[in-house]
Amino acid sequence: MNKLSLLSIALFIALHVNPFANAEEIVIPPLLVITDLRTVGEESSSAEANAFSDFLRKEIERTGAYRIISRSSMLAILKANSFTAPCYEIPCFIAMGKLLGADEIAAGNLKRRGRTVEITLRRIDVSAENFLKTIHRTATGLDSSTMMGPWGRQIISEAFDIDPRRLAPPGEAEASIVNVDAKPYSVPPSIANKYPGMIYIPAGQTIVGSNAGDRVEIPPHQVFVNAFYIGKYEVTNEEYQEFVIETQREPPSHWVGETIPPGLEKHPVTWVSFIDAEAYCLWRGGRLPTEEEWERAAHGEKVFPYPWGKEFDENLANTWLSGRRSTAPVGSYPLGASPYGVQDMAGNVFEWVDGFFTPYPGSSIRLSESEKRYRILRGGSWNFSEYYARTTHRFARPGGDKSRSFGFRLARDP
Repeated sequence: MNKLSLLSIALFIALHVNPFANAEEIVIPPLLVITDLRTVGEESSSAEANAFSDFLRKEIERTGAYRIISRSSMLAILKANSFTAPCYEIPCFIAMGKLLGADEIAAGNLKRRGRTVEITLRRIDVSAENFLKTIHRTATGLDSSTMMGPWGRQIISEAFDIDPRRLAPPGEAEASIVNVDAKPYSVPPSIANKYPGMIYIPAGQTIVGSNAGDRVEIPPHQVFVNAFYIGKYEVTNEEYQEFVIETQREPPSHWVGETIPPGLEKHPVTWVSFIDAEAYCLWRGGRLPTEEEWERAAHGEKVFPYPWGKEFDENLANTWLSGRRSTAPVGSYPLGASPYGVQDMAGNVFEWVDGFFTPYPGSSIRLSESEKRYRILRGGSWNFSEYYARTTHRFARPGGDKSRSFGFRLARDP
């Protein structure tokens, strides 16, 4: 075979055979610019905001989910091009991203009030020129050092859609992603004790719903709930009696006129409709809790089937399994309290909450016209099984219904 033939064969191979045909496809992560978080409020410090911004850069880069432009490179490029920063509006962020050659930009705010911190993060798609995702997270009891740990990694996981396992600190099998619940003891006394008999629930994100219950509980979804107060206990017969006497409202059917049956003074009031419950709350200067508020107070930021955890315990709530076969004095099961210290959120009596029954966002349920006017009861009862006492269970009934197992508790705005 002559040299010309060998050269022709080599040329054919070069043109028609891909030397990388069996090589693994190379995926280049998107380029992300993280701007320094803007401070909001007098107690917020630029040093803390910048430190948290650096924490975001370091942790996200470590996962390999994005390529990260360092802060020094970002500032140097912007300065060299006389780009005016910081940005506050999307056109400015888009212009910055195009100048830096970025696929996405992350920006946000940090607000500090004592040991309470609020973080807002927004992801911006540079090429599409729109927002991809916005999250807002609040926690109480965090200083600068503890912000940049499990709580901060949880924010990264949610904001940037990164598997928590990829955020595992070096040497750990999986990330220590935790939810920070603001316990009553972490709240300043002036706030915690503002309304005797009520518990302050801080603002924050809450998962509402469950895939493990009825169709009306599907799908679980995240909501932001503003701070509120909720009664530590259900409204009792003796508390409701004051309302009946002063307003001349019709008393519950098991009373004798305005007289409570002996021994039931400290039991939750029953045989009250949604209309009765709402009127009482307004008379007290409060309101009924919303469904989202009730669920946040019942399980906190971690979604557990019961206020105390994952497994049902018949000794922690007054359900049919407790054997009482009637209501119990409020607070009879202190070990069954929710993470915030709210008692009897499981069992004793179903509790009316504010709002109409509607399917959750993304649900396939379709309601009849009459069902759209239903109200909601939460928490289970003494004459129902533990299934109904779950923190995510919804019991839809007409607002005028009354029952020996229907009661309520008071809520207030801060």
